[in-house]
Amino acid sequence: STILTHGLAWPRNLEVGRNLEEAIRAKGCVPATMAILDGRAKVGLGAAELERVAAAGRDGVARKCSKRDVAAACAESGVVGATTVAATVTLCGLAGISVFATGGIGGAHAGLDDVSNDLIELG
Repeated sequence: STILTHGLAWPRNLEVGRNLEEAIRAKGCVPATMAILDGRAKVGLGAAELERVAAAGRDGVARKCSKRDVAAACAESGVVGATTVAATVTLCGLAGISVFATGGIGGAHAGLDDVSNDLIELG
């Protein structure tokens, strides 16, 4: 869901989120956009929840949540957390989901000891 909160501007982010879910349904699959809402890691969002996540991106209040951030985001009331690839991989594993799509992954920065948790989780 980070692409909805940190990757695309409003209202394009909501439009893309809806279109992606519809494309998945058109292939006979069940979309499961993930986010942290109301103290819970959500695997699959309703229409209103998807809009809430996109609007949080618009308003600059969405928290970008990697694997290490999920528990803290769940512990705080009112947090809208967008999952990175690292968090999504973990939530997929817990939910028994073996395939997922992403808008992009974090990387490594040349000359710095800075490697994204996305790369570590993907192994």
